[in-house]
Amino acid sequence: MFKSIFADEMESYLALKAFSVSDPVVSLNRLALSSLDHYLAETGFSQKELPEAVLAPWISSIPGKSKTVSEKVGAVRGFVKYLDSLGIPAFLPESPKVKSEYIPYIYSEAELQKIMHYADNLFPRKPGSCSPFLQLKIPMALRILYGCGTRLGETMALQRKDICFKEGTLFLRKTKFSKERLIPVHDSLLEILERYCLTLGIMDKPEAYLFPGDKPGKHYAKRQMDTWFAEILKLANIDQRDKSPNDRGACLHCFRHLFVLKSMQQLEAAGHPVDMNDLLLPTYLGHKCLIDTDQYMRFSGVQVPGTMDAFETFTAGLIPKVEVPYEEE
Repeated sequence: MFKSIFADEMESYLALKAFSVSDPVVSLNRLALSSLDHYLAETGFSQKELPEAVLAPWISSIPGKSKTVSEKVGAVRGFVKYLDSLGIPAFLPESPKVKSEYIPYIYSEAELQKIMHYADNLFPRKPGSCSPFLQLKIPMALRILYGCGTRLGETMALQRKDICFKEGTLFLRKTKFSKERLIPVHDSLLEILERYCLTLGIMDKPEAYLFPGDKPGKHYAKRQMDTWFAEILKLANIDQRDKSPNDRGACLHCFRHLFVLKSMQQLEAAGHPVDMNDLLLPTYLGHKCLIDTDQYMRFSGVQVPGTMDAFETFTAGLIPKVEVPYEEE
């Protein structure tokens, strides 16, 4: 498979990795080494060494997002260390930083009203072939996503026992990275949830899923929610065909971004500014710290007018002014 001067070393390295890591990791390493191997063979490099002068232009040639580049360079770093153990001179490149490059879609108030309207008035073409309580499940799920900022998988996995109407909380058990958490719920949403559970007949069934699936003992699938939400977006005329390459586009996960934005606005209005030492939002979202929440704080000033002024006020004095000398072009 490999054709460069390091073909044998690459195969030996992958065989060694196969004893200590999973198959997907080995596959990732193979893809990275294949890229380097192709570059070396194409440029006619025939020396038994890997200097910086060779690795730097290869890294610059890697297509894709920063995460893709970082993964490939990381895999090659392991190979470089392997070459060093064999006594072959090789330069160890630095791991590129991964940047968040997409812009989340922020629903406007008018769009939210249209989304909820069409969700509440969803009329399937073939009602008999749809999941039980479909016309109740979709609107309820959207309200939880919007009002609580939960992930779609966490929401679909909710059971009746996870709702405490007395304390006004939701207990999220099946979460990303197994970070269980207890979150508060607004009284207005609790009232809707109570009526919903009564209508489904699950108020006295603690093990019942809040969003039952087509088969007994299974919850509604994320894929099914995505499909119906796409239909709602179509009815609401929220079209994303002209989105930019880095724009995520309208989707269910964007409710989580919107929740963070609105939470920040409410905290600021209540005199509780969010700064780097504040773990309130990260804890609620199930993140380790505010750095993990950073990607949920990225939005366009055009999408959310007025927020850029608040951001500039928050950062006043943190970023020094730099005088740039005028250069005539």
